[in-house]
Amino acid sequence: MGKIRGNWNEASMKLAIDTVLSKEMTIRTASERFGVPRSSLGDRVKILSSGGETIPKPCCSDNKGVFKKTFSDEQEAMLYKHVKTLDSQMMPLSKTEFLKLAYDLAERLNICHRFNKDKRMAGKDFYYDFMNRHQDLSLRTPESTSLQRAAGFSKDRVDRFFDKLTELMDKYKFNASRIFNADETGVSVVHNNNLKVMSVKGKKQVGKL
Repeated sequence: MGKIRGNWNEASMKLAIDTVLSKEMTIRTASERFGVPRSSLGDRVKILSSGGETIPKPCCSDNKGVFKKTFSDEQEAMLYKHVKTLDSQMMPLSKTEFLKLAYDLAERLNICHRFNKDKRMAGKDFYYDFMNRHQDLSLRTPESTSLQRAAGFSKDRVDRFFDKLTELMDKYKFNASRIFNADETGVSVVHNNNLKVMSVKGKKQVGKL
């Protein structure tokens, strides 16, 4: 029998896997009987036999087993906007932080995804696809920027800062264990100099508080 190219669906693959796992058929026989690729069937059986999960939910693939994009255009636009907002506020994300954010977003929106559940982060394929779709973003080396330099030190700005701080404290009810004074504790809020962050292309300087 020749190679099977696309004329199969996830239901056929599941039936083939079940017959192999129940030892009713060999991988080769099940592949021919249900019309699914032998190599794909073998890979899934191997992972399932070792306790893994390989069969995607219906929302993850089309009727030919081809995986769909994780986020809708609207959802990805929301993620893209958030990345740019953090960059404009001098809190740009590193690649790892971005991939963890993508995972958390998919989980919160209850979206079917193939991200790594052990590491709780999206994979490199998602990252490169995202960056390819949003070519105004790139990984850049940030420069440490003081709060005074970033905001401009004035009474009006200080007053607005404490008004916003009071608003957030009232809203989220932070307890003492969640409040840090970085200047007094020695905790650095600046990325490692060797760690690049996601920022908009064309900026003369990538600031980081």
